[in-house]
Order: sequence, then structure tokens, then C-alpha cells
Amino acid sequence: MSGRESPVTTVRRNARTPARDTRARSLRPWPLTLAIAVSLGLLLYVVTASLPYLISSPTTDPNFGALNHCLGQVLPLSRLGWAVSPDASRAAAYGSHRVAVCDAHGISLQRDVAGTLALAFDGANRLWVATGAGLLREDGATFAPVGDFAPVALAGHAQGVLALDVSGQLVSVAADGALLGQTQVPPGGGRLSVGADNTLAAVLSEGTLRVYDARTLMPYDVQPPCPVETVWWLDTPERLLIGCAPAGGPSFVLDVRTGAREAVPEGRPLTPARRLGSRPLYVQGCDGFPCTAPPP
Repeated sequence: MSGRESPVTTVRRNARTPARDTRARSLRPWPLTLAIAVSLGLLLYVVTASLPYLISSPTTDPNFGALNHCLGQVLPLSRLGWAVSPDASRAAAYGSHRVAVCDAHGISLQRDVAGTLALAFDGANRLWVATGAGLLREDGATFAPVGDFAPVALAGHAQGVLALDVSGQLVSVAADGALLGQTQVPPGGGRLSVGADNTLAAVLSEGTLRVYDARTLMPYDVQPPCPVETVWWLDTPERLLIGCAPAGGPSFVLDVRTGAREAVPEGRPLTPARRLGSRPLYVQGCDGFPCTAPPP
């Protein structure tokens, strides 16, 4: 038998050809369908990922949205820190070379300030600035130097500001520059905070909590049951909430004046935030702006 196909073989092969063509035609749309599905999935991911940010972005914050929009016009990119006045009527932010302050009417102050390390408003809503070169106080449309102290951390109180330098020297300074109080804490810096009504202050350093009268720096005897990771001042001026180290440890409410303490139920979500001095609002940073935080 030669290599030519017989009539029977040819008929069988021709009968199979339409079936193969049908299968090929039915498979062709699948790559296109898969591509559409992938594209729709990507679009859905982008929308769902972006929507929470758009809803909760700094410029739509219910308490600080207008202030953040104003600050963003002056510092659209580089924002290294922020501060909010005790009554939430003013907010400030700084970049590598500039400090800006906004209020309900728009930009109230903007100045080139190099080396800014921290900002704080006092009880009169006056801004203070810590720089590598010294301490500055808002004075009309500019900043005026105050003393020869170079702090790395600030916290405003009712009559002025608390300032802490890298050596651990903590001072209370009045609005006119007068020294109201002075004490020493461990060197290396710490976290300063002032509670409701701007009268009590806390310094958290390497797990140790110290509490003072914010104006005079008279110490209070507080004895937390653990090394402290985080501090939240509560609405009652003498009460604060502490989170034990390491993060996620037990939490306790301390009464500064009586020394009493009570445990906080486990599982309670606690977002690190600062309480404003004159309003029951908690604030946290978001993209270099102040944003409303849930109360602890």
C-alpha cells in the first residue's frame, strides 16, 4: 500500500474537521473575557481602596477639614509636624524651611523658619516653635526669640509653654518669657502632654511616667503598675489612661491627685491620640495634618 490516503480515511478526517473548528471558535473569546474580568477586578480594587481615603481624608475631617485645606495650600508636600490650638480654632504645620498657621479666615501666619523640631499652642492660642537654634513665640505677624533655651519638645499650658531639651532640662515659660518652673528628667528627650484645662502635664520617657503641675512643674506622686507605653488624658483633668508596655499590654486609669487606679477591660481599642486642652476632642496625625481621633 502506497502512502496515499484511502477514500475511507479521507471521509473520516473530513468529518472530524468541523468539530475541531467548532471547539477553536468556542475557545477564542476566553482570553478576551479573562482580560475584561481582570480589568474590572483592578478597577474595583482601586475604587474600594481609594474610597475610605477620600471619605476620611484630612480636608474632609469634620473638625479640622477647613484648617487642613488651608495648611495644604501653604505646605502641599513636605509636612513634618503639626499642632492644634486648645479650642481647635487654629492649626499649624511645618516643613523643612517653613511654618504656617491657619484659622477660620484662612492663612494667619507663614514664615520661613529653618530647623523646626516641634510646635505647640498655649492657652491663649499663641503658637510656640522649637528650633535647633532656640525657642520662638508668635508675636503678631512674626516669631520672636525667647531666652537662650533650645528645646526638642513642646507642650502648651494655660499661661505659656513647657519646653524640654535633649539634656533633660524641662522648663515652664510664661507668655512674656518669664521662667515659671524648672526640673530635670532623664536626658534623650521624652513625650510631653498636657491634660484637660491645661493645668496638668505628663512626661513619658523610657517607660517612666512623670506628672507635674503644668505651670510650676511641682511633681505629683504617680505610681503606675507597669512600664508605660502610651498616655491619654481624659476629660476629667486629673485622670489619665495609660497603656502598659509592650504595646497591647493592660491599660489602667490613674487619678493623679488621689493615686487611685482602675483596670480597663481588655480588648478595648486604643488609638494613640492627644486630647485638646479646652475641647473634648482627640487628635491624631494623618498625612502630616491633624485629624479627629476616636476617644479612648
